[in-house]
Amino acid sequence: MTVNCAGQEERVRLYCIDTPEMGQQPWGRQSRDYLRRITPSQVEIVTHDRDRYGRLVGEVLSGNRSLNLAMVEAGQAAVYNRYCSDDRYAPAERQAKAARLGVWAEPGLHQQPWEWRSL
Repeated sequence: MTVNCAGQEERVRLYCIDTPEMGQQPWGRQSRDYLRRITPSQVEIVTHDRDRYGRLVGEVLSGNRSLNLAMVEAGQAAVYNRYCSDDRYAPAERQAKAARLGVWAEPGLHQQPWEWRSL
């Protein structure tokens, strides 16, 4: 996600989640489009870190709602357990899997984008 902070563009890596890559169609496009639909014009970023590419690693909030968590709840992202210490995410992913939402509708590497990227 790219945000504008005081006139400066800032790339944000969404904390705790991993979404399908754009090459993993139609999953990548669907995930991106869902995030665009749920993101208002102004958000708050709770910064956790910077990644090796210089991006902020953060939780994107709209009021009290975590857009990161909303992505998981809608099945538009998988929990990136390697980089997640927040206990809200695993139950949300289990519910999305049980309901076969988004990426969980059918099996494939779109469910583990980190594995697809390593191919």
